[in-house]
Amino acid sequence: MYQIKPRAVFAHKRVFENPRAVARMERMLDALGISPADVPRVDLSDFDDIMKACEGFEDVVSEEIVKASHGRFRSGHLRVASAPVFVFNTFAWDHTERAPVPANLLSPQARILYRLLDGVGEDFAFSQREKHLGETNSGHVCQGGWGIHTLRGCLHKCDYCSQSYINTVLLDIEDYCDHLVAMFKRRPEQLLYRYDLFSDILGLEPEYGASEVLAKCFKDHGKYLLLYTRSDNVKWLADMPHRENTLLNWTLSMDTQCRTIERDSPGLAERIEAMRFCQEHGYPVRAGFSPIIPVKNWRQETTEMLEQLFAKVQPEVLRGWVLAMMDCMEFELLFDTANMDQDIMRRMREAAPELNGKHHAPFPIDVRAEIYEHYLAESKRLSPNTPFAICTENAGVWDLLGDKIPMVRDNMFCCCGAVSIPGAWERIKAGR
Repeated sequence: MYQIKPRAVFAHKRVFENPRAVARMERMLDALGISPADVPRVDLSDFDDIMKACEGFEDVVSEEIVKASHGRFRSGHLRVASAPVFVFNTFAWDHTERAPVPANLLSPQARILYRLLDGVGEDFAFSQREKHLGETNSGHVCQGGWGIHTLRGCLHKCDYCSQSYINTVLLDIEDYCDHLVAMFKRRPEQLLYRYDLFSDILGLEPEYGASEVLAKCFKDHGKYLLLYTRSDNVKWLADMPHRENTLLNWTLSMDTQCRTIERDSPGLAERIEAMRFCQEHGYPVRAGFSPIIPVKNWRQETTEMLEQLFAKVQPEVLRGWVLAMMDCMEFELLFDTANMDQDIMRRMREAAPELNGKHHAPFPIDVRAEIYEHYLAESKRLSPNTPFAICTENAGVWDLLGDKIPMVRDNMFCCCGAVSIPGAWERIKAGR
């Protein structure tokens, strides 16, 4: 695990009904240097006390910020320095009567914590993005594919993310696998699952032990587990059993973005070295540039990043996603715009009245296409056989890029799509 000192630690009373969950929690507490006797036992009635330990962020959330954030309250609004509050918990799979979330809770973090304390099941365990071919009803292109979740909260403090305040760790992983197997049977077309978009699983391993249990489950049922990360805590993966159907995707960022925006995250060199280590130990690895933020020298830094990557690693696929789901106003609040590409800042501001509230805000589609063009050209120059996917992107961007994207929107190969399993690119490329 990362060496951290949580601001506070709590354990839901449900945990103590499950001996394996208790053992998992005690293993993690030992790594944190915390005695189990010092961890308060809580339930939904203790919600206010837990919130008081979270630096009072609920007090500064406004409806305007949440609207401009497309429903989020991001880490950069407070630039919190401490580690998140930890809440150990278990699923409540058979809990059907749940209390409504209080209407006065504005922050998404407070609302989801309330739900988690009250008890969640498959409504939280699986993110439900159906498999799409080509353009979705919302006007952007995605292969589709469900993700899986046993965590909510992250140890990194990226300014654009909303997961840095509270870390809820669900501990009944063996029971989770029973529900996962049932999901496999209900969705035979889903071959790959992303784990975990709500956190960074590697930061809590191997003490958490979820990756190993899930890896065996996926191997036994012929499905693929994608560990989604930007962590460099990978040495334990060299000895992880049951990993034949496990692969890893790193999110990579330009050096300036790593240093100034993605706080408490490994740097670019550390992430690439982690990729190299895992590839050396037999894991398929993938790389995503997500989100891409147009810092002042983004073209030069992108080229340098790609050169460093391909000098050490040969990823299966690259994925690009220019920052989206954020209005211009919030971009100006979160980031130092003086250190951004000034032409793009001008175009962002001019487009704001039209784009506010849209999925691809804050940047107009011509800006987004311009950024992708550089990534596509440089990756093709450095590694012409490596596919590059545009992720969850406006259909108009696909139109502008045309044949520069090495795949078509209804036959994609990406990092986390439902059928983008190792080896699929050769079949897709042959059928284009």
